[in-house]
Amino acid sequence: MKNWRGKLVWLLPTIIVLIAVSLLFSHNYQKVTEPPDEGWSRALDIGTTPVLRPPNVGIHDGNPSVSFLTENGIQQNIYNDQYEIKEQNSYDIPVDKFTQFYIGENKVIHADYYGMYDQETGEKITDLQAFYPLESRAFYRNEDKIYSFDVNESASEELLSLENPKASVHMAETDSGTFLLTDEVTSSGNSLTYYQVKKNNITPLGEATFSVKESEQVNDIQFTTKNDSYQLLVTTIQKQSQSGKIQNYYYYAEAPFGENPNLNRVNFQDPHSTYELKEISDLSIHNTENGPVLLFKANGWTDTLFRPGRQFNIYQATISESSATKVTRLSNTPSFSNFPVRLNEQTVLWVDNGGEDHKLLLASSKPEVIERADQITKQGLLLASGKTIGMLSSGLFALIISTFWFLWPLLFMIFIMFSKADALDQDRSWVLYTGILIYLMAAIVARDPMFSDALLARAPEYLSFPGSPILFLLGFAGIAYGILKAGARSKDWSNPIQLTYFIGMHILFITVFFGPYLM
Repeated sequence: MKNWRGKLVWLLPTIIVLIAVSLLFSHNYQKVTEPPDEGWSRALDIGTTPVLRPPNVGIHDGNPSVSFLTENGIQQNIYNDQYEIKEQNSYDIPVDKFTQFYIGENKVIHADYYGMYDQETGEKITDLQAFYPLESRAFYRNEDKIYSFDVNESASEELLSLENPKASVHMAETDSGTFLLTDEVTSSGNSLTYYQVKKNNITPLGEATFSVKESEQVNDIQFTTKNDSYQLLVTTIQKQSQSGKIQNYYYYAEAPFGENPNLNRVNFQDPHSTYELKEISDLSIHNTENGPVLLFKANGWTDTLFRPGRQFNIYQATISESSATKVTRLSNTPSFSNFPVRLNEQTVLWVDNGGEDHKLLLASSKPEVIERADQITKQGLLLASGKTIGMLSSGLFALIISTFWFLWPLLFMIFIMFSKADALDQDRSWVLYTGILIYLMAAIVARDPMFSDALLARAPEYLSFPGSPILFLLGFAGIAYGILKAGARSKDWSNPIQLTYFIGMHILFITVFFGPYLM
């Protein structure tokens, strides 16, 4: 019995430390696997790609189809409604950072920086300067001409000859058909011309012009159409910034074809912090039942990182008639997320940077997908483990802060040693109790550096309720004292050793429970 009681002084603290680590791991697992937003699933891993490019999406025989580049070429995955793979097709093509492709019914074509090629024969079809692989068909630009390309027939048809070879071309595909927008920069602003493409015919829909502030210049244009009107999103960049940082601004307008847009500035509030989203890019605009929706990547708050902070994730913003935005986060990963693509109103895909291979991930608002993604995964366990180990390591900083606490009982013991050495020799109990009391008074008076407002804001609710610092200081003191008295008698420890054990255990408990949230 004596030997068993002696082991309690090490067994019980070990159990308490394991409980603290388990609670920390559970808390971190919830953070790293937190769904991006209410009503959206966690990320589903559907493939890897060596090239940072957006995947191609579409419908194949009524089923969702996602095609992306691999080391050896193209992989096409065809899914059921729960996004479980039904069929896979592979096509061998050379792959580099400029590779794009289009999968037709009977043929696959691909393009690089210089030309377009037949996948099966490898023969070059034509030179090009830009490639536009839409869902229903492919288009390309060669010098100042825009062509439609029938993949199955391997036939090109000229659609439009650009009067200004410096004009930029944008294409969009909606439920109403395929649309083309040309943008020319003039001395008075930007001149836009809208067209609709039907088979191999192109019809002008209207012209418009707009200008931005003299201190800004247009950096990107995205558009879509609905009935007889267009929706326009303009990204500008500030020419000169006092801070030296690149500053972007975003403007939205909706107008009938033939009328100039009335651009209104739009802002994007981070739905998970009090700040605005930063560095917004990879923008696209879509029409839905709820109105125009923007899909983009942005730098916003996430708790998935080792230290919660800002990271690039995928967002969507619904635009109201007053140009106000309601932002929803669609991805929540610790990696750099980019190239969002909309498969349908309920599903988006994107690419997460990952070294040599990049993950292709999917999120959906469909209940069956949310349920499927709500499972314990190896990736989630690894992320939670890494975050836990990192937080425990940084939590050792609590040992430095605690020196302000045990300094005073140390000075007390030195004073007793030189002034009343007989009290130490006779193991007077008042020496132990006085040392404990001095330590606790020091811990309570100097608790602010350990239990700062920032720590309490980061800590979970079971550690950060009102009055929790004093309660845990006294509670852990009671536990340490109870363990000490349960095992110290069998050890025949002197008062200095008992006081050292008490202080050591108390600091250990504070460190493993509160230390991880210090930084």
